[in-house]
Amino acid sequence: MAYEARYVLRPNPGADLGAVIEALKAGAALWKKHGAPDPQLWSVAAGELGNYVLTVQFENATAYAKVTDPLSADPEFRRWQASNVQSGAFTWVRSNLMRELPLS
Repeated sequence: MAYEARYVLRPNPGADLGAVIEALKAGAALWKKHGAPDPQLWSVAAGELGNYVLTVQFENATAYAKVTDPLSADPEFRRWQASNVQSGAFTWVRSNLMRELPLS
């Protein structure tokens, strides 16, 4: 069973897109610091055009917890979250935690 965390955000009007991408890279680096395997950044090409999605995939719930528990407790991660709110560069649209279900 695989887990995937998705974080969807929308750049605010007039935002510096380079700064938005750099903020997402910094967030991905924090996930990776705590053991997340290969976070990925996506640009939405259909539907919610202009949004970006940061995804992180895990083999199972245990692997997810091993990363998210220390990540959530990391003061650097909390400062990163606060700086994103303060910058006003983007709006958090939603977060999803998905669990893969077997089809066979």
